[in-house]
Amino acid sequence: MKYFITDKEREGTCYHEFYKGKWDGETFWKSDSISIDDDFLDRDFCDTIREVVPNYDPYGVTEITEAQWKAIGEVVTSRTKKTQEIYNEADRWLKDVFKKYTCFTILGI
Repeated sequence: MKYFITDKEREGTCYHEFYKGKWDGETFWKSDSISIDDDFLDRDFCDTIREVVPNYDPYGVTEITEAQWKAIGEVVTSRTKKTQEIYNEADRWLKDVFKKYTCFTILGI
């Protein structure tokens, strides 16, 4: 992957974790999560999410449903190439996540 990494590849904690399902309120850096370095998660991607999920907080905890993710995918088509690449990379991972879970959670830094 170009933007996301697995927990084994993570160095430090300056990452946004994409956590399968609803966050349990305790566990960070799960082995089946993917993470994106804060340097890669640019303003355009955050603004794209916020357009569909107004309560999205890149420094907090945000649940995103499959319907919301699909709506973000519609918005992303008019965004920067980098934002589209980040979305598409996460989307490949999320296809399997949504087979089992109704949402995923972004754990901000």
